[in-house]
Amino acid sequence: MRIHPPMSKLNTDQLSSLKKINKRYWALGLAAGIVAVGLYAYSANQISFTDEVSDKKEVLFTVPPGTPAAKILTILEKAGVEVNDFYFKLSLRLTGAHKNLRAGIYGVYPNDTVGSITERLSKGEAYMMNWRIADGSTFWEVRKSLNSLANIKHDSEDMTHDELLFAIGAKEGHLEGLFAPDTYNFHANVSDLLILKKAYEQQQAILMDEWNKRSADCAVKTPYEALILASIVEREVGRSQDRPIVAGIFSNRLRIKMPLQTDPSVIYGEGENFGGDIKREHLRRDTPYNTYRFVGLPPTPIGNPTRESIHAVMHPAKTDYLYFINKSNGDLVPSKTLAEHNRAVRRYILNKEN
Repeated sequence: MRIHPPMSKLNTDQLSSLKKINKRYWALGLAAGIVAVGLYAYSANQISFTDEVSDKKEVLFTVPPGTPAAKILTILEKAGVEVNDFYFKLSLRLTGAHKNLRAGIYGVYPNDTVGSITERLSKGEAYMMNWRIADGSTFWEVRKSLNSLANIKHDSEDMTHDELLFAIGAKEGHLEGLFAPDTYNFHANVSDLLILKKAYEQQQAILMDEWNKRSADCAVKTPYEALILASIVEREVGRSQDRPIVAGIFSNRLRIKMPLQTDPSVIYGEGENFGGDIKREHLRRDTPYNTYRFVGLPPTPIGNPTRESIHAVMHPAKTDYLYFINKSNGDLVPSKTLAEHNRAVRRYILNKEN
């Protein structure tokens, strides 16, 4: 019987080499696994827009109050946003959005990820909207503009003037002039009453700040009178830098009890639907805003004045001027006497040489 010799044992160096080879393969396998998981996570974290909305820079989706987190995927899908279901649900839990979901309108952008969307949902960072009250705009223009906004609650739409004054906490008896011209930012689904209240409070803060700093030359006697005169200055100036001079001219007229004779006030008195040029028949009409027929200020502002106009009324220019016109290019032409004023009208308004 043939007996085979025993196999020779691996020496120490050979064993060490084998261990190193095994470690290398294990490390390479681990690295490959990490890369694969990372690639999957990256691709799963990306979002895309469907063909119907692929050309948009943003897509909006609405989360109604009480919506369960499980419904968000369906809402996104209907809006045209495609996400990885598993990764989205996981991300909802990681960010806490699954139990802290806040109602609102949210925006999704092409560079968004699943993580950024769920983070936004968890923090309640709803879509921000903006709306501007134009310089000198009337309240009916403000209300029409606000009513046309989408994605807000129109709680004031059917309110009367008195109801709206009460809702925003106003003590004045008229809505005109109470809202600061500015751009206002707010979340979607907000009540328009909150927007108007913010604009009202901002105008009040401006008015009182300027009133407390008014100069000794200020001709008006109350903050509300200042608001009225500022609204007239706002509508009369062609250039911003002319505000103090125009305020000075009207202040001079108030002091000597001379009618203001301002066309914008007459036009305001004709009402919301007035259109076209002012005519002699309008100047003869007996309305509270016809400043050709009485001395002093009209009963209310004729629009929403800016801080610049309010400041000008509180700090009118010291001048002897009593008249002015605006040239077609906006330049102010002030005059001290009626004769000078008539010459300016002939030259710059009627285009007739003196």
